[in-house]
Amino acid sequence: QKNTYTRPNLFKPMVASPQHRRYEPKAASTKQWQNPVLIGIGALILITLTNYISIAKYVNQNEKKALLTSNNNLPPSSSSTSRLLRKANALTSYWWPSQDDGGLIAKIYNVQHPADCSSPSTKFFVLRSLMKNERDTRGLTAFAHAASSHLLHALTDGDKFKQFGSRILITDDVVWPMAKNCANGPETRECYFEPLTSCKLSDVDPINTSNSSAFLKDSSDEYDRSIRTLYSARKKWFRLTGQKYSWTGLGGGDLDHSTIFMLAATLAYYLRPNPSIREQIDKQLRQSLPADIDPDRTIGVPIRRSDKCYGHTLEGSARGELDCPPLDVYLNGVKQFVDFDPLVENVIVTSEDKAACDEFVELVKKELPQLRIILNVGDVQQGTGSGSMLEAYVDQASNADVVVSALTSMHMHLRARYFVITSLSTWTSTIAVMARVYGFASEVYVHDVGRNRNLFAALARKGCEPLTGERGK
Repeated sequence: QKNTYTRPNLFKPMVASPQHRRYEPKAASTKQWQNPVLIGIGALILITLTNYISIAKYVNQNEKKALLTSNNNLPPSSSSTSRLLRKANALTSYWWPSQDDGGLIAKIYNVQHPADCSSPSTKFFVLRSLMKNERDTRGLTAFAHAASSHLLHALTDGDKFKQFGSRILITDDVVWPMAKNCANGPETRECYFEPLTSCKLSDVDPINTSNSSAFLKDSSDEYDRSIRTLYSARKKWFRLTGQKYSWTGLGGGDLDHSTIFMLAATLAYYLRPNPSIREQIDKQLRQSLPADIDPDRTIGVPIRRSDKCYGHTLEGSARGELDCPPLDVYLNGVKQFVDFDPLVENVIVTSEDKAACDEFVELVKKELPQLRIILNVGDVQQGTGSGSMLEAYVDQASNADVVVSALTSMHMHLRARYFVITSLSTWTSTIAVMARVYGFASEVYVHDVGRNRNLFAALARKGCEPLTGERGK
């Protein structure tokens, strides 16, 4: 019998046969069990995402806590990218340069933390308080600058590092005027700040020990570099170091490296807050700085008045040393920056003088209503920058409150690009210097409205020392 084969028409619509129809109920039953499975998978994905978000929030919260309790320290294996992100993420919270950032601060830290403080080869420079310490009227940054200069003296051993190496700077344990009645530590700078060194006073040689210790009568006195312990002169002034980079190992010395970077590093090292103060600064920064602040569109106006001005009548404060300009001069400085950069949005206004601060804020509201005014929320505004009687000027305010307020103001101004200052004020000049080196803005411009200037003023205004013959310009 002949086999026949009929090619099927693949394009002909198929009609379900009775045999096919028998499976239709089975397909429907498949859909019935597929829906619950899909719902279950969706629920599982939702639960996983919820857990992930919860874990992320937990990690973020603990990272913030670690930021405060470890002085911004990251493990040694952390990359530079993590360090940069840490600063960027701290725009409205606490951040301060750390030894874990490397560079000059790390170099200072390593010298100040030797392997063996008791070794005969470990040499010290003891920074002593003034003779009449209880009457020391210097403010926070005046103390910091004195310590910065003594630190450079120790690091270079009075410009003789190549022959004799470095010394470790350590402070005495006499009451620091700004730390009187300290609630959380000794009545020294360590009431507020990290210790300068891991060594203790018990490691140094007593001042009257023959052949192993000596003291300076004047900061410029020469001394035997071979002695183990040197005590500073009990005066406000200090030795000026001529070879600031000699101890670093960097080639070229001071001719090839920046004075302002060394100054900023020594100041930053001295002003490292301890954990308790860091936590308070962080809280105040979060209350004061808006979440959308743009440092490149911000002007900083740290107004220094009260006891800084000639003719003040504040008892117990330092004598005035500044011809304080009228507040409308500050306002004109702000207007110049606004004209220069129409993108400016914010102005940070701080002052220890409440009346001056309030008056200036009203001027800005009237003359420059487009600017957002940012204030230090909770600022004590004690009415003086002198350190010996802080508690006497404001009711129910402790020295610690004043120090936290001042440091918070400094930290706030690191978020500005443009500054209106009086450069003879160590306070406002320090803010400008720190902003140039450690600030959040891409660059810094300073308008000095003061009528008095000194050598340090040039670093604040221009970022460099004056040329020969330009001292005080």
